[in-house]
Amino acid sequence: MKTAMQDAIELVKKYDNREIPFNVMLFNLELLLEKEKEQIMNAFSRGLGTELGLDWEDSEQYYERIYNQTYNQNK
Repeated sequence: MKTAMQDAIELVKKYDNREIPFNVMLFNLELLLEKEKEQIMNAFSRGLGTELGLDWEDSEQYYERIYNQTYNQNK
């Protein structure tokens, strides 16, 4: 299974060779954001979540909290 980042790199390489239009590449990159979120949540669930007895809902909360703290800061 490839990571979302590996899929994104592959997609950009195809765009660079002009095999796909820009709007298709952008749409697919946006879809990969969801894949990345699922991968982060799965990693949390299997790692820390398992140790602490947390479930999938807790991993969703973890992702949202970390994402907002890291990427949604209004500066």
